[in-house]
Amino acid sequence: MAEKVPEKETVKKTWKQQQKVTPRVKEQLSKNAVLPSRKATRLSKQAFKKAKRDYKLKKSTYKVAQQKYRRQKQAQTTKKTINQVIAKKHYLEAKTEKKVTKKVYKKTKAADGTRVTVQLKREAKQGAKNKVLYKAEDVLREDDTLKEIADASAKYRRGKQNLRIGGKAAKGIGKVSLKAGKGTYGIANRSYNYLRGNGFQRTPEEFTARKKAMVKIRNARQRRKAAKEAKKAEKGVRLLRSVFNGQKTIKQAVTLLLKSPITWLVIGLLCFFLFLAGAVSANPKPAIVQDEFDLTDSWTYFTKEDAEHTDVSNVFYTPIDDVMFYMNGVYEDYRLNDVMWSGMTRYQTYLSELWEALNGKGPDYEVTTMEHLLTDKKSKYYLAPKIYEELNEARQTFGYSTLDGQLGDLFETDSYLVTRRYGYERDGENVVLKHGLDLSVTSGQEITAPMTGKVSVDAEKKSITITAEKESLVTLTGLSTGRFRGGETVTEGEYLGNTTKESLHVYYEKFNEETNKWQEVNPAFYLKKVTYTQFTSVASDSFDPKGDVAKRAKVMYDALMKAGGTREGIAAVLGSFAIESGINPKRAEGDYLAPPVGASANSWDDPTWLSMGGMDIYGKFPNILHRGLGLGQWTDTSDGGNRHTLLLDFAKEKKKKWYDLNLQIDFMLHGDTPGNRTAFMNTITSKAGGTIPELTNYFLTYWEGNPGDKLSERIQEAQNWYNYFSSNAGDMNSSSKEVFEKYKDKMKPLPTNKEMKDGWPGNSYALGNCTWYVYNRMHQLGKSINPVMGNANQWVYNYIMTPGASLVSTPKRGDIIIFTNGAGNSSPIYGHVAVVGAKRS
Repeated sequence: MAEKVPEKETVKKTWKQQQKVTPRVKEQLSKNAVLPSRKATRLSKQAFKKAKRDYKLKKSTYKVAQQKYRRQKQAQTTKKTINQVIAKKHYLEAKTEKKVTKKVYKKTKAADGTRVTVQLKREAKQGAKNKVLYKAEDVLREDDTLKEIADASAKYRRGKQNLRIGGKAAKGIGKVSLKAGKGTYGIANRSYNYLRGNGFQRTPEEFTARKKAMVKIRNARQRRKAAKEAKKAEKGVRLLRSVFNGQKTIKQAVTLLLKSPITWLVIGLLCFFLFLAGAVSANPKPAIVQDEFDLTDSWTYFTKEDAEHTDVSNVFYTPIDDVMFYMNGVYEDYRLNDVMWSGMTRYQTYLSELWEALNGKGPDYEVTTMEHLLTDKKSKYYLAPKIYEELNEARQTFGYSTLDGQLGDLFETDSYLVTRRYGYERDGENVVLKHGLDLSVTSGQEITAPMTGKVSVDAEKKSITITAEKESLVTLTGLSTGRFRGGETVTEGEYLGNTTKESLHVYYEKFNEETNKWQEVNPAFYLKKVTYTQFTSVASDSFDPKGDVAKRAKVMYDALMKAGGTREGIAAVLGSFAIESGINPKRAEGDYLAPPVGASANSWDDPTWLSMGGMDIYGKFPNILHRGLGLGQWTDTSDGGNRHTLLLDFAKEKKKKWYDLNLQIDFMLHGDTPGNRTAFMNTITSKAGGTIPELTNYFLTYWEGNPGDKLSERIQEAQNWYNYFSSNAGDMNSSSKEVFEKYKDKMKPLPTNKEMKDGWPGNSYALGNCTWYVYNRMHQLGKSINPVMGNANQWVYNYIMTPGASLVSTPKRGDIIIFTNGAGNSSPIYGHVAVVGAKRS
C-alpha cells in the first residue's frame, strides 16, 4: 500500500502581514508574467480602477463613521462602536489594495513591449546608446591599431541587427502566408460548392471531412455495441442451425446443452430469431445513432413544439419515440443546428415541419401517426416497405439499449408507467422545462438502486442521489432516506427505501467528456421499457352534450365545486364516468343485454337482478360477484371489494333510490371506502396532479382500480368536458361587453380567465352565475367572502356570514352591490350581485 504523502502546512498570515505592499506586488507580478503582455496590462489597469473606486467608497464610509464618533464624543459617549472599527479596517484594506494595484499596473505597463510609449522609450534609449558608440568608434578609428577593434564592433552590431530584422520579417511572412492559404482554400471551396449548385459558400462544419470522420468513429462504436448484443443470441442460433443442417445430431446438441444449461434460458428467444429473422447479422445497424446528448436535445425540442401549441382546448403529447427512431434510422447522426445537405435546411426546422405533419395546423388540428406518414405513398415522409421494416426491426431489437449507462430495475415491473415525461410543458401562460420524469408507483413500494455508486441524501426533499464518478448520476425523489446518511456506496439492485407517495421522480445526468461537464439527459432512454399516460387531446367540434347528459354533468360540476373541486379534477372524473356509464347513475353492468340478464322496467329495484355476477351475465369473469352499478360501476369482487353493497346500504340509510344522482355524489364524498374517498378528493381538488392526463390516470388507477383501461379515450372525454365548462363559464353578453369596454380603463386590476372562466378554489356557487363571479373577483382583489351565502337576494341578510362585512348606503370601488328581486332590471326571483369596478363622476 502506498504511503499517504502529508499535506504541506500553509501558514496563515496575520492581518498586518496581509497589508504589506511589497510581497503582494511581487506575487501579482509573478502571476502577470505568465500572461500575454497586453492582457496583463489590461487586467492590471482594470484592477487599479476598481481599487480606486473601492478606496473612495471605503474612505467616505470611514469619514461618516468618524464624524458620528466625534458627535458621540461631544455628547460624552466616547465608547467606540463596532461599526467605526470595521469601517476603519475596510478603509485601511482598500488603501493598501490601491497602493498594490497602482504599483503592479505601473510595473506591468512598463514591461509591456507592445505599447507604443514603451517602444518609443526603448528606441530613444537605444538611439542615445548608439550615438555614444558611434562617437567612440570614430575616436578609435583615428588610431591605426584601434581601428580594427572599432570595425569588428560595428560589424558585430550590424549582424545582430540584421538577425533581429530577419526574424521579424519571417514571422510576418508566416502570418501573411497562413492567412493567404486560408483565403485561397476558402475561395476554392466556395467555388466548388457553387459549381455543384449549393451556392457560393463554404462547406458547413458538419459536412467537412473532419466532422464526417468523427461521425464514422461514433457509428462504428455503436455498431460494435449492437454486434455484441447480437452475438449473445448467435451462439444458440448456430447450435440450432447445425442440428437442422445435419452437422450435429440431436443427441450431440442435447449433450452440449447439458454442458451449458444457461442456454436453456434463452432457447425460446433463439427459436424466435431463427424462424422469423433468420441468422442474425454479424454487424447490425443500431436503432439509435445519435449520441445521448444530441438525442436528448432532439427530444427536448419536440416537447417544446408540443408545449407551445398546447392551450386550454388542445393538449399535445406527441409519441416522440416514433420520431426519434425515424430520424435516427433515416438521417442517422445529426444535431439540431446542423444543416441538411439537401436544401440547406436545418434539422430543427425539419422537426418543426414533421410536428405539423403529425398534428396539423391550428385552430383545426388533425392528428395522425408516424406509421401513417411513413406508409402513405402520398406523404413526403414515405419509406419503401423494406426500409420501413428494417427500421421497425432495429427498434424492436435494440431500442435505446445501445446507449451507454442503462439503468437497472427500480422495482419489478414489465413496463414503467410514466405520468409526466421529460421535456417542456405548458404552465399557464409560460412554457417551462420539466426536469426528469415521474413514474407511477404505489405508496410504500420498495425501490432498489438502478446503478452502483456513492450515495448522497437530501432528507428534506426525500431524495437519494447515486453518483458514479465522471460517468453518470441519478436522483430519485419521493422515497424514504433513513437507511443512509451520505457517503455510502451501493451496488445495483440494493434496497434503497420505500416510496412516500404515488409518484417517484427520476432525474438523470451523464458526464460529457467533450465539454468536461455534467449534462442532463432523458431518463426514459435508460429504463428497460416505459409506457406514457399523457396523450394528445384536441378540441372536438362534434362534442355538444344535449339534454340529460349535460344537465347531470352540470349538477355534478356544481356539487363538486362546492366540495373544493377544480375544473381539471372534475373533468377527469367526468371523463372516466363518460366511458364507464355515460354519466348516467341509472346504469348496471350488462343492462344492455336481453332480459332477464339485461334490464327491464322492474329490474332497477330487484335485489336478485342487481346481485347478478360475472358468470350470470357473461358466462365468465367469476371474480365479479355482484354487477357494477351507477356512475362508477361499483362492483363486489372476489378479492374483498364490496362497493356495490356499500352503495345499496348507503341508499337505504339515506332512504333514497340507489340510482339517484345526488345520492351517488354524496356516496363518493362520504359513503365509499376511506381509501377511495381519499383518491376521489385527491382527483377533484387536483392534489394528485396538475394536468388533465395526470388526474385522469390517477383516478383510473387508484379509484377505478383498473390501470390503463381505455386511458386515451378517458383523457379525450375529460378534455372535452373541461373545454365545455370553460366555454360556458363567464361569457359576457353584448350589453355586458359594451359596459366593460367603456369602463375597463378604470377597472384595476382587470379580470382574468381565473375570474371569468376558471374560477378560484373553494367557489361553491353555480358556475357562470353572478354569485360565482363575485366570489372570484373578491379573491382577485385580495378579499375572501363566504362561499355559501345563497342566492343573490339572500346576501342582504346572509352577509353576516362573512367576517367583517357590513351594509353601507354608498358603495365604493371594490365593494359588493346587491340588487334585490327585480331591482335594476335584475332577476325577479333571485336578484343580482356585482362588484363595483368604477364609479361614474
